[in-house]
Amino acid sequence: MEESRASTNFSLKFSLSCSFLGVVLLTSILFGAVTYPNIKGFIRDGIKERLSDAASIAALQVDAVKHSKLSVREDENKPEYKELQLVLRKIRDHGTGMRFVYTLRKNESGKIVFIVDAEEKETDVSHIGDVYETETSVKERAFIAPYKPQVEDEFYTDKWGTWLTSYAPILDAEGNLDAVLAIDMSAEKVMAYERQYLMIFLGVVIVVSILVSIISLMISRRICQPMLLLEKDMAKMERFVLDDNLEVKSRIIEINNMAKAVDNMKNGLRSFKKYVPAELVSELITLHKEAELGAEKKQMTIFFCDIVGFTTISESMSPEELAQRMGVYFDGMTKIILKYNGTVDKYIGDSIMAFWGAPHLCDDQAVKACKATLECRQFVEELSEKWEKEGLTGFHTRFGINSGEAVVGNFGYSERLNYTVMGDNVNLASRLEGLNKQYGTKIMISESTYLQARHVIVGRILDRAVVKGKTIGVTVYEVIGKIEDVNEEDRKRIDSFNTGMETLLSGNVPEAKTYFEEMLTKNPDCKWIPEVLDRIASKDLEKV
Repeated sequence: MEESRASTNFSLKFSLSCSFLGVVLLTSILFGAVTYPNIKGFIRDGIKERLSDAASIAALQVDAVKHSKLSVREDENKPEYKELQLVLRKIRDHGTGMRFVYTLRKNESGKIVFIVDAEEKETDVSHIGDVYETETSVKERAFIAPYKPQVEDEFYTDKWGTWLTSYAPILDAEGNLDAVLAIDMSAEKVMAYERQYLMIFLGVVIVVSILVSIISLMISRRICQPMLLLEKDMAKMERFVLDDNLEVKSRIIEINNMAKAVDNMKNGLRSFKKYVPAELVSELITLHKEAELGAEKKQMTIFFCDIVGFTTISESMSPEELAQRMGVYFDGMTKIILKYNGTVDKYIGDSIMAFWGAPHLCDDQAVKACKATLECRQFVEELSEKWEKEGLTGFHTRFGINSGEAVVGNFGYSERLNYTVMGDNVNLASRLEGLNKQYGTKIMISESTYLQARHVIVGRILDRAVVKGKTIGVTVYEVIGKIEDVNEEDRKRIDSFNTGMETLLSGNVPEAKTYFEEMLTKNPDCKWIPEVLDRIASKDLEKV
């Protein structure tokens, strides 16, 4: 069965080339077959409309009073006949494609007869009273009220040839019909016009068909719709969008094989994604590497955040509500971290651990971490405000950030890996997040992070804190906001405060005390200065 199925399949290049050429040729033939009669009819209608207009304009140039004086052949010697004949000749000679121009009238017996003929040759001229033997329904209608221009629907043939004729009434001042003016256009002339337009049309169709065929052949060598779908799906895989499997239905062997390979690869990546960050797998795919045990030291920036009083908050909710609200919270926070090129390491209960600097090198990693944190803070504030308006308990999150050397890589064993970061600087970031509670702050960063990001953020010195596991104090800062978001007056006040804190932390307590007391007189509303003075008074210069 596999052999019989394979025998009905074709190569990609052959299938596309034949398909494109077949479509172009078939379309051209069908298009020509459908449009040829329409184009021909359009041209014929255009010629008839032009003839009708020409007859109407010509009829207006004929003096009905003078024309009414002509009734018998002897009247051809009258000046009126000569004058009208000259008028008809000018109309004939200046009109494009006109062969005969003459006037007709019905005699007493109801026969249609010639009156004035523009022809000069005796063999061609029709005299007054000569009966027009060829009668058509359109010609008859020209003599029936309401009087209006008429054009023959088809060619008709008489002793002078085959013609397409238009008629227009010659009316006197009271609107009575005196005669009908007729203009003959040779069928050969009409068909020449039709051939001219049709040749142009066919030429355009042929040129367009050739161009489309060339383009189609070029496209058929390299692309087709199933290939496009596969390419888009593989591009989504590189971005780690693995939610759905692509269904490709094709009789082409190569496409079916590629679709199966892509689905198998996607299934494997879904499993791999559960163990390591998406960015890492994306890098492995780009570098054609396989994940393996190993780690390296890198300069990194580590981020921790935690919801204040989460245990109490969670106890007041049903499991369904808790899951739903945490989903919204984690979704928003994670998108912001990823937006600033961070790597989300793990979710620990209500906490998030993330880092910058791996697996991809990250320029200005401290800056991006601080910007992401400020945006996360804004997101939580707006989300909590929305929830509180709905009568729900809001979230308040504390953040800790530290920059320094850390060990990052794949930890675990050969069959189960965890891509994460370890080291003292990771522990410090975690401790800083917890220290926010002691200082009543929301975002605390280490001095190493501040020094890298101070050209972008405004930071306030909090203390030189000795965190658990450290014997040397670490200068810590509260992030106030981005420089452009803090007004100049507040920036100057913070700079002055930091100057005093540097004096205090350098050990010059009396000078620092005097400095802050003077600063308080200038900034009586500042809540930070009394806190520092209280610490100086109690000699509590290291809170932890």
